[in-house]
Amino acid sequence: MFQRRRVQNIRCVYWKKVATLVICVTIFFGCRFLLLSKREVNNRLPQDFKELRHRIPEQGNPAAAVGKSTGIPEFLSHHARIHGQSYAQVKFGDSCYEMDNRTFSYSKPHSDDKLTLRGCRKRFPDALIIGSKQCSTVNLGHFLSFHPSIALKHNRSSEVHFFDLHQDEGFAWYRDQLLYATKQQVVMENTPQYLTWPHDCAKKVHDYISSKTKLVVILCDPVKRAIADYVASIAPRPRADINKRRHYKIGNTFEQSVIDNEYSVNSINYYNELIDAGVYIKHILPWLEYFPGNQMYIADAGELASDPYAELHRLEAFLGLPEFFFRGHFYFDEVKRLYCMAFPYKHCTNDGVDPLNYPDVDDAILDKLYEYYHPYDALLSDMFNRTFSWMGIYEELAL
Repeated sequence: MFQRRRVQNIRCVYWKKVATLVICVTIFFGCRFLLLSKREVNNRLPQDFKELRHRIPEQGNPAAAVGKSTGIPEFLSHHARIHGQSYAQVKFGDSCYEMDNRTFSYSKPHSDDKLTLRGCRKRFPDALIIGSKQCSTVNLGHFLSFHPSIALKHNRSSEVHFFDLHQDEGFAWYRDQLLYATKQQVVMENTPQYLTWPHDCAKKVHDYISSKTKLVVILCDPVKRAIADYVASIAPRPRADINKRRHYKIGNTFEQSVIDNEYSVNSINYYNELIDAGVYIKHILPWLEYFPGNQMYIADAGELASDPYAELHRLEAFLGLPEFFFRGHFYFDEVKRLYCMAFPYKHCTNDGVDPLNYPDVDDAILDKLYEYYHPYDALLSDMFNRTFSWMGIYEELAL
C-alpha cells in the first residue's frame, strides 16, 4: 500500500513538472514570437523612430515654426486674388518672365539686361516636393505654381530628376533646369522619387544644396499608391527611371508584381519598389537625420483632394508665403471627380492615374497588403501625432 501511494505521488510530481515545463515553453516562444514580430518591423527602419519623435513639431499650425525673414510680403492685395489683371500685374509686373496670356503662366525669360535690372537669377531650390510618388504630387505642384511668390514650373515639367537620374550632368545643369527668380520668390522643384531614391538623397541635398531647404512630402493610401504606380509603370510611355532602380519588379499583373514566395513576408514582396515606396516611415526617417522637423511639411493627398484650400493655406504658412489661395479659387469637376483651379482661369490638371483604369485586385490580396502596411502606418501616425485620411481602413478591416 505504502509503495503504491509513493508511486502515485511520484507520478503526480512528475506530471506537475511536465505541465509547468509546457507552460514555460509556451510563454517563452510566445514572447519570442511577439518580440521577433516587433523586431521584424523595426529592423527594416533606418533607426528607432522614437529617437527623432521629439524633433517633429505639431503641424496643425506650421506658421509657428516659420520665421519672417524671407523678405516676402506678408499679404497680397485682395484684388490680386480675385481679378485676373491685378493678378497678372502682381505675378508678372516685376518678374523674370513674360506672361503666357492663355494660361497666366511663365512664357520666355526677359532679356539679360532686364533680368539683371530685376535681380533675377537661377539658384538652387529653397523648397523641394520630394514625394511620395503617385500621391498627387503633380496636382500639388500645379496648384502651387499659381502662387505669385513661387517659382515653379507647371505640371510634370517641374520634375527635374537630378538626384535620381541626372547627377552626372552636374550641379550647374541642375540649377539651369530651374526657373529664374527674384529675391522675393521661393524657388521650388518637384521630383517625387527623391523620398525613396537614391538612398543618400537627403545627405546630398543637405550638403550640396542647403541645410535650410524646406521639404514637402505628400502621402496617400499606400495600397492605392502601389496600384497606381503599377498602372503607370505598364503605360506605353517610356519609364527610364525604372531601369535605374534596383528593386523595381513589374509583372504581367499587379498580383504577380507584389506577391513573391521566394522573397516575402506573408507572401508580400517587400523588396519590390511598388511595395517599399509605401512604407513611408522608413523613407522619411533618413531625411529627418539631416533636416530638423520644422523644415518638413507632411501633406495628406486625401485632404488635398477633399479641401485643397485648407491644405494649400497651411503650406503657404509653412513656406513663409503671403496668403494667396482662398476657397473661390477652386471648383469641383463632376466628370474628373476632383477639385480644379477656377482662378486665374478655369482648368484641370491631368494628375496621375485615373482610378477607373485600376485593375481588379482580389480582396484577399488587398487585405494582405493592408495587413502588411498597418504597423508602419501606426508608427507614422504616432510619430506625427495625426491620423491620416486613409487610416480608417484599418478599423474597417479590424487589423
